[in-house]
Amino acid sequence: METDQQEESIMPSPTVRQPSMLCEFANSSQGLYTPQVKNDLIPKINQEFDSLDKAQVFYNRYAKEGGFSTRSHTSRKSTIDVNVIVRKEFCCYKQGLRVQKITQPNIRRQGITRENCRAKLAVVRKGEKYVVSQFVEGHNHSLASPRRAHLLPSHRKVSAAKKALIEQLSAANVPTCQQMTIFELESGGIENVGCSQQDLYNYKRDKKMTVDGHDANMLHEYFQSEKAKNDGFTFTIEKDDADRMTHCFWADATARKSYKYFGDVVVFDTTYNTNRYSMIFAPILGVNHHRQTTLFGCAFLCDETSETFEWLLKEWLKAMPAGPPKMIITDQDLAMTKAISIALPNTLHRYCMWHITNKFSEKISALAYKEHYAEFKNCIWNSETPEQFEAGWVEVVNKANLSENDWLQNLYEIRERWVPAYVRHIFSAHMTSSQRAEITHSFFKRYVSKENSLMDFVTRFERALARIRHNELDKDHKDVNERPNLKSMYPMELTMSELYTTDIFYMFQDELFQNTAYKVIATNEDDDRVVYAVHRIKGSGSRVREVVVDKSSNHVRCSCKMFECSGIPCRHMLAYFSRMQIDDLPNEYILRRWTKSAKAMRVRDDLGSGMKEICDTSLLERRNRLFQLATTLIDEAVLTEDTTEFVEELLSSGQKKLCDMKKISEAGEQSAIQVSMSCEIGLKEPFQVRAKGCGKRLKGGKEKAAKKARRCHGCGLTGQSHDKRNCPKLLSTSSQNARFNDEDEDDDGIEYADDCKCLL
Repeated sequence: METDQQEESIMPSPTVRQPSMLCEFANSSQGLYTPQVKNDLIPKINQEFDSLDKAQVFYNRYAKEGGFSTRSHTSRKSTIDVNVIVRKEFCCYKQGLRVQKITQPNIRRQGITRENCRAKLAVVRKGEKYVVSQFVEGHNHSLASPRRAHLLPSHRKVSAAKKALIEQLSAANVPTCQQMTIFELESGGIENVGCSQQDLYNYKRDKKMTVDGHDANMLHEYFQSEKAKNDGFTFTIEKDDADRMTHCFWADATARKSYKYFGDVVVFDTTYNTNRYSMIFAPILGVNHHRQTTLFGCAFLCDETSETFEWLLKEWLKAMPAGPPKMIITDQDLAMTKAISIALPNTLHRYCMWHITNKFSEKISALAYKEHYAEFKNCIWNSETPEQFEAGWVEVVNKANLSENDWLQNLYEIRERWVPAYVRHIFSAHMTSSQRAEITHSFFKRYVSKENSLMDFVTRFERALARIRHNELDKDHKDVNERPNLKSMYPMELTMSELYTTDIFYMFQDELFQNTAYKVIATNEDDDRVVYAVHRIKGSGSRVREVVVDKSSNHVRCSCKMFECSGIPCRHMLAYFSRMQIDDLPNEYILRRWTKSAKAMRVRDDLGSGMKEICDTSLLERRNRLFQLATTLIDEAVLTEDTTEFVEELLSSGQKKLCDMKKISEAGEQSAIQVSMSCEIGLKEPFQVRAKGCGKRLKGGKEKAAKKARRCHGCGLTGQSHDKRNCPKLLSTSSQNARFNDEDEDDDGIEYADDCKCLL
């Protein structure tokens, strides 16, 4: 392209071409370049137009065929009515001269386009029409060839349809460069797109500027429109004395209904870098009957104080159709702990096991970690009673000489919040950590970024949430249309395959399949209960479980407490049922929340019958439908000249009708994807938040250059030439890291929640 420009610029005079060809250039007697286009496209003196817009469109079309760009120039208004323009000029985009200041460097390195071109079109108002009063054809610069006409400024425009598509593609995380590729493929070439990739970037920049100062107000109006669509939607926005947004909570009808079904266990954690204000995003999550993550509500927070968390939990509990949960799992955060104790006093607050066990390598020495971590792990996971844990913990701490370790002491003081032996009697949906929340944060961050406004975030978040809920719908569909594979001829297995969801049934099936390997022996009996010892038939030294049967109620409970914590009968209870020849699992051991009919109950009138299904037709879907119809029509029309002319007339008449419809709708409704901006600002945008997880403190050059004495994390000595990898003290120890062995290895995993495999 640069070669062509150089050839045009060094030509002594423009070459005169045949006037029969379009978009060619002729040299007039004054040495000017004159566009050669069709006669019906050339403006004529006294030519009339209904409006200034039509005059500009006509001149711009002439300019595109001629190889130059146009822009608005001078205008003169009426002395009687200042809103009426009586004269208007449209000129070549190279009109005028730009004075370059030599003293100030041009930072942008923007080229000079002005060449004092005199080409123009002037119209004056006569009555209700505008008439061409002056038309100058000649240009003092070379004109663009047809291959370059689409690059000229006035012939590049991001249409309304493309703007709508950009919004939807951006919501789907399609980058701008790939959006341009999609437009290029649809239009049949980059020259037919009608705009450049830079125009797309400019549009996004301008749109972002229009949102500045209105973001919080737009979010409030969006929530109001959602509530108008569905009464089940609820939201609360808090502001300070200066009307600046501080906190925001919202939950739709689906989230509220999900809490009614699955709100017995809640996972709560915060995440950062999801919006341009760095406001903390706090979703409240749970587990559905497929062991998938489900949403109970979410919020924007300006800080992470106990007062803020308390406000959020109270607003959330107020919006939910059921009471407080049985258990809430969070990170070991003091502010959260204080807020939960106030807002949810009757809820068991459990700390994330993963965060605690992951800190052992940091809080104790490397030598102690290498030799004794397996013993700590065995004590934590294999203790079935608080007494077993306490005895095992003291033994391991003394053996490792860590009795003076402050972190271990603090951990022992709060053992009721994280050790399984203390919390196994409360239902936890087979969860022990908040990793489900962290995985969900990672999933949501595929859709959002720290560049998003609040309104953009909510739009993208709804798209991600729709993906999660569709996965649940897919599981429901498979439960109706597919049957799980059976391993035996047990009547109980067949019955439960029809009741449980597929994922839960396979967990139950594993327990049922293992019960045949156990022996049940009555060891003690009195007037109130019978105690059975359950242990493996093969394998000496296997752990013995106690199954206790209450004579008055026939209630069965096992010492492993798997049913209490996960809601699924353990293999030891199933072994007892098998010995008693109980073919069907009693109803009291079938947890409704794990069955296919978990969502069959009615929640409330305002959430059930009052819910509306709002399904907006996608712009991409409508566009593809029109493309397919137009492609079929064109393929058949191009075969003959008559059919081609017929389709041309049909499309021309359709275009005129669309223009008329557009004029009518300009003063009416806006695009469905846009949110109206109120003239009166009721809310101001939030301040930039700096949360504790937003990043590390910036260090200066001197601080970075300062080197501390090297310290070995193995032996703990400072100023050594070795580190933990080649520490002589560690290498000299012959003890290997004992593997974590449970005496009854088939009982492993009763409390181990595989949260990393949670299904979104």
